[in-house]
Amino acid sequence: MTFFKSLMLSLSLAGLTAFPVAAGEVLNIKPRDGVFLRMLIDEVPDGAKDVVVLFPGGHGRVLVKKDGTFKGTKSNFLTRTRKLFAANGLVTILFDAPSDHRKGEGMTFAYRMTEEHTGDIKLAIAKVRERFPGLSVWLMGTSRGSTSAANAAANIKDGAPDGVVLTSTIGQATKFGGNVLDFNLAAVTIPVLVFHHNDDGCMTTPITGAKNIKDALINSKGAEIIIVEGGSSGSGGSGEGRTCGSQSHHGFLDIEQKVVDAISAWIKSH
Repeated sequence: MTFFKSLMLSLSLAGLTAFPVAAGEVLNIKPRDGVFLRMLIDEVPDGAKDVVVLFPGGHGRVLVKKDGTFKGTKSNFLTRTRKLFAANGLVTILFDAPSDHRKGEGMTFAYRMTEEHTGDIKLAIAKVRERFPGLSVWLMGTSRGSTSAANAAANIKDGAPDGVVLTSTIGQATKFGGNVLDFNLAAVTIPVLVFHHNDDGCMTTPITGAKNIKDALINSKGAEIIIVEGGSSGSGGSGEGRTCGSQSHHGFLDIEQKVVDAISAWIKSH
């Protein structure tokens, strides 16, 4: 083999395992007529084997712009820790609300349980696999975002993610919907990690709900629950607005690195 052919072969093989990405690369899908959905890629760590699609809580309106910048959910646990996950060797991608839910209440509790949302996530997974062939694709949701990840785990069979992580998971019935326990969790076969703070004070995400979710995952390949303590409950204000906010036990305040390290290790072990 000539030097030139050998060099070209080496470059070709390198292209199969390397995924060069500009800072703030945007992945676009069009789930429905007249609707767009953007996902934002962070830097791709060398040797990465896993991609994690992140579903922030609340309204989920990340508001990703065409230029790779974004405006929303910046204090959310998953949004603010995505660089820590990347430092642990995981490719992180922020999932934004589709354009028909980028205003007002965004992705509500009830909307995250719909078949339409399931379809959007399925298309997103396919797009990510196209962009990162050969890498495992995980979904991770926090708070209301856990409903999105659980929706995919329970309802996507063909083209399902390789696993999901549910943090600060909604496990309490409310008039707004969104309860992960309302899904057929016995139908979930992929690995699931339920990660929760023992002292989460949000009424929709009690520790008892997290335990019940784990118990319902009877057919998951390696379902596990990890419960952490410590950190800060936040300061200032009181009531549901604070206890369900990101600056509290609900958002793993002041133990972010500990939480990220534990979740990253669990994903890599599967």
